[in-house]
Amino acid sequence: MESWNDDKLNRVEDAKYLTSYLLNRFTVKKEEPFVLNIDAEWGFGKTYFLTNWRSDLKSQGCEVVYFNAWEKDFTDNPLLGFISAIDKELKPFFSKKANASQKNKWNKFKLAAAPLLLSFIAKKLTGYSLDQINELIESDGEESKASDIDKKATNRLVEGLTTQATNIALEHQESIENSIITFKTNLGEIAKKAGKDIKPIFIFVDELDRCRPSYAIELLETIKHLFQIPRVYFVVATASEQLSHSIKAIYGNNFESKKYLNRFFDQIYHLPPPNRLSYSEYLWKTELVNDDKLIAVHKSGNAYLLAQTALLCDAGLRDIEQAIKILQAIQLTTEERLYTLPLVFLAILKISKPELYKITIPMWKDKFRTNSSQDWNVFIEKMSNPESNLDSNKAYEGKIISIISKLLGKTGIKSSEIQQCSAELGDMILYDFSFNQNRQFSILHYPELVERAGRFIS
Repeated sequence: MESWNDDKLNRVEDAKYLTSYLLNRFTVKKEEPFVLNIDAEWGFGKTYFLTNWRSDLKSQGCEVVYFNAWEKDFTDNPLLGFISAIDKELKPFFSKKANASQKNKWNKFKLAAAPLLLSFIAKKLTGYSLDQINELIESDGEESKASDIDKKATNRLVEGLTTQATNIALEHQESIENSIITFKTNLGEIAKKAGKDIKPIFIFVDELDRCRPSYAIELLETIKHLFQIPRVYFVVATASEQLSHSIKAIYGNNFESKKYLNRFFDQIYHLPPPNRLSYSEYLWKTELVNDDKLIAVHKSGNAYLLAQTALLCDAGLRDIEQAIKILQAIQLTTEERLYTLPLVFLAILKISKPELYKITIPMWKDKFRTNSSQDWNVFIEKMSNPESNLDSNKAYEGKIISIISKLLGKTGIKSSEIQQCSAELGDMILYDFSFNQNRQFSILHYPELVERAGRFIS
């Protein structure tokens, strides 16, 4: 698939800018390692961005490793997943482009990583498992059966184990330090050859903010201490605000998690938040794949109605994302064809203005009769955003509340009759009643659909 296909959030411009910046930076600072943080909230297309940017870089001759941290956080050793990802991604380079010397360096690099991955198990040292040693030490209830000789044997075992473990730990620490030096040297040489000394190797780290906080921290520490290598550029995508909250869950609310995170990164690039329309189009395309059940009642389409309704309710991008989840649940669980405008209005209202939503439901069932409740005045006052018209040239007919009110008023009338008087609802509204001319039109039950689907939302 072509890069940036259907780029609803216009991320390609950010990718071009970052490519230019990083490649030009490399020409003047080859010996400096670099870690870039791409910061954007959840749902703002970080994975889409990295995936397509990676394709762009590879097309320009760069070697790019993609590492999905969330897929690897089942293990307690981030380095193991890293080595595996690098090996997999660079294998084509070593099989096709590398000479014997470069392949030899790559093998040495993997060998140098081995001591960093080893764990020493008590049974290998003593013939006893840790549980068995524990039983020997803590078996107070077995004193009648245990002789003084057994106790002395146990004490000697523990003393010997402690001494042996200390010596091995010291030897192991020295081995690790030597291995780190070898590890960095070999990877630096590989990066130099792979990039022909004119481009860095890129390592993309994605989905870090979805990982266990402890794993995320260990992964960042691994990058900082093992991969600070000339000619290796890291790009770490995070929702930094969310990740900093996760870190506080480990270190406490008073811990300065943002400062802690920033020490891992040389620079931070903030992907700009999309506007309501582009974000609605992006989510509608990716989450509501088969939207034939949702009938667009406007010439600009369903996503436009969602964006305009979000504007009316002063709903943010996160609210739009949650509303999309409600629509998705409805789409997957009903055979009925539904009208988008009233449905997205209820979904957005439930998410962004829950108190007003509670006022709306009884009025909805009463078909928005203006004389039925004083709540109507409160409702209209809150829903008076003049920018939320569906058509700026038809302010009255175009107002979302006006349209929904008229639709509710048509409940019980046959579709064919509504079609004949559609001008009353505004010329810009393109209602499609052709699927069942004799069916009685009704949107009264839409709150029930939204309420049930909304149970998925936290």
